[in-house]
Amino acid sequence: MTTDAPTTEQTRRSWLAVRWLRFTLAVTFLTRLPLPVRGEVTPDDLRASMGWYPAMGAALGLLGWGLYLGGATLFAWGEASLLAAALAVILLESCTGALHLDGLMDTCDGVGSGAPRERALEIMKDSRVGAMGVFGAVAVLLIKVAALAALPPAKALFPLLAGWAAARALPLLNLLLFPYARSQGTGGMFTTGRAPHALPLALLVVAAAGWLAGRVDGLLLVVLAIAIPLFIQARIAAKLGGLTGDVYGFGIELSEVTALLLGCVFARWLP
Repeated sequence: MTTDAPTTEQTRRSWLAVRWLRFTLAVTFLTRLPLPVRGEVTPDDLRASMGWYPAMGAALGLLGWGLYLGGATLFAWGEASLLAAALAVILLESCTGALHLDGLMDTCDGVGSGAPRERALEIMKDSRVGAMGVFGAVAVLLIKVAALAALPPAKALFPLLAGWAAARALPLLNLLLFPYARSQGTGGMFTTGRAPHALPLALLVVAAAGWLAGRVDGLLLVVLAIAIPLFIQARIAAKLGGLTGDVYGFGIELSEVTALLLGCVFARWLP
C-alpha cells in the first residue's frame, strides 16, 4: 500500500528549504552578496525574510568593526583613526550598494522640497538627485565618519553591532505601523504577505545584539536607535499619507547615525 503523504524527512527538508530561501532573500536584498535564490518566492516569503534583516545588520556591523579595527591597526597603531573610519564607512555603504543612502537622498529631496503630497512623491520617484538629497547624503556620511573616528576600536563595536542590527528592524516596524504611501513601489512588494514570526525573530536578534554589545547600555542604545527614527518617520507619514521604500532606507541611515552618536555619548559619560 502506498501513500502520497510527505515523510518526516521530506517535511524537515521543506522547512529548511523555506528558511534558507527567506534568509537568502534577506541577504540579496540588503547586500551585494550574490547568493542564488532557489525556489518560488511568495509574498509571505518576502515578508518573512524581513525577520532576518537585523541578523544581516549585525553581520554588517561586525564587518564594519573589523574594517575599522584593521585600518586603525594599520594606520594608527590601534588607536582611533579618521582614515580608518572613512574607509570603513565607504566599504560598508559599498556592501549594501548604497541602497539605504539612495532612499535617504530621495526622501530629503521629496520631503525637503516643501511640496504637497503628490508632488513630493513625484520628486522622490525622480532618478535625479537634488540639492537636499546631496546635502542629506553628505551630512550623514560626514557624521558617520566623524563619530566613528571619535571612538577607539575597542568601543566602536558597541554602536556598530547593536546599532546596525536595530536599524534593520525598522522596515518591518514601518510596515506594521504605517500604511504604504504608493500603489506601487519596491517597498510595496512586502506589504501583502503574512509572516507572524518575523517580528519576534527580528526583535529577538536586536535584543541579543544589544545585550552582547553592551548589556543594559546596549539595550538602551537599540531602543533609542529605533525610537528616534520612528518618531521622524511618523512625521513624514503624516505628510505623505504613509511611508515608501525610500523612507525605509532613510530610517535605516538615520538609525545608524543615531547609534554612532549615542556610542560617542556613552563612551564619554558611561565609561
